[in-house]
Amino acid sequence: MNSGVKISTLTVVVVLISFLAGIQLLKPFEDEYWSVIFDFIGSFHHLILHMPIGLWFGVLALFLFAAISQDSIPRSIVYGLTVLTFITAVLTFTVGFILYLGGGYGRDSIALHMYSSCAFLAFLGIFLVLYRKGGRPIYEWASAFLTTAILLIAGHAGGVITHGDPFDRAPWKIFAERASQKDQTINALGEARVFHELVVPILEDKCMTCHGAERAKGKLKMNSYAALLEGGSKGASFVPGNLNDSLMIQRINLPLDDAKRMPPKDKTQLSAQEAAFLEWWVSNASSETQLIDTVTFPKEQQIYVQSIIGKDPKAKQAREAKAQTKRLLKIYAEFQKDFPGVLVQSILGEPHFELSSASMLGYDEATVRAALEPLAGNLIRIDWNRRSLDVAWNDLFCKADGVEVLNLTDTVFAKADFLKLFTSMSQLKKVNLTGMQLSDTQILSLPFNINIETMVLTDTNLTENGYRELMSNLPNTEIICNYSL
Repeated sequence: MNSGVKISTLTVVVVLISFLAGIQLLKPFEDEYWSVIFDFIGSFHHLILHMPIGLWFGVLALFLFAAISQDSIPRSIVYGLTVLTFITAVLTFTVGFILYLGGGYGRDSIALHMYSSCAFLAFLGIFLVLYRKGGRPIYEWASAFLTTAILLIAGHAGGVITHGDPFDRAPWKIFAERASQKDQTINALGEARVFHELVVPILEDKCMTCHGAERAKGKLKMNSYAALLEGGSKGASFVPGNLNDSLMIQRINLPLDDAKRMPPKDKTQLSAQEAAFLEWWVSNASSETQLIDTVTFPKEQQIYVQSIIGKDPKAKQAREAKAQTKRLLKIYAEFQKDFPGVLVQSILGEPHFELSSASMLGYDEATVRAALEPLAGNLIRIDWNRRSLDVAWNDLFCKADGVEVLNLTDTVFAKADFLKLFTSMSQLKKVNLTGMQLSDTQILSLPFNINIETMVLTDTNLTENGYRELMSNLPNTEIICNYSL
């Protein structure tokens, strides 16, 4: 290796080591305004991180092919692609670091990913310098190997942050957890603790998305009693016996449009019973180990307490409904990850969804349909415009008995399927059949809900007599057609 290569390589190493030392001094922003801005910019990290990974493996493929085919590929092409890889890697790291500065993640949770990504930049830079100078091939091969190895480490660390450690789902761990659960005495209410049984469910639902074990916005974690006592950059989240100094009580009582309100106004809010229970718990100065059977709960807290641990049928039903909501929202999150944009959540925090056929462009519909099956019963709106509705989709929609809005503009499908679909949708409030070639007989034979609010039948084969008869059958329904315009 000549002296020019040595100097260039040393420069890359020095610059990146200095950069690594510099980021040690930077900590997440405590200002909530900038935290929101940086969190938004950082959210693009997940979109662009695949670029340097894909480009680097493209570089490797060309590098290997050139070696095997004895330089049949010009070195300038490999070099140019490596430069592009380095640029996108710097951009990806920068955006990811901005996400960290926004307070989205604590340093402990992302340390391995952050430092290995920085090391990837360093070795990628070294490979770039060595390849440009055209020194000994052994150095090029060594730097390429180390760059790839470090990239795999960084990718694994990032995957653990996003999806969790794969070994946490190992069969032997799952079976061991199930065996442990069976050994526990579920009905030992005397051993149940106020904090774990009654407080934690509220925090899990409303707080831990941003203040959990992995994420710690504002340096605040709320995943344990100790973490609540420790608080974050703005102060103690929980001061036993002191509502005024307990930051979480202050924040949940701020106006909804206040920037410091927690949860923020675009997130699912605490119910009145949940907020009241937290205030009682803080003012009661409860310890972490306080047992439920040692407490006489005030009348005002009984509704919430019974909803969590009560044995009456209504309480059990409420718990089952809550568990079902969690299960459906988890399925929805997986669906969104695989098919972004196809389903839209109608109400934040609730398992009510809207489906648009236009959003399925580019996806394999059989795969989408199979993934949608568990959520079909929670569809409340379907937009299926300007396309045919085959038997498979129609059968799925017949399971969507909660649909309130159905838009079938210019849709084509069999008459028997048409009747079957409307027979299953007893909750319809609005239906749009614009452009469908339906006769008076077909429209009048449809089993519409007597409480349907709006029907749009423009540009159908509905006659004026048919329109008048439909009006008499559905006197409380607004019917929009060519004769009503």
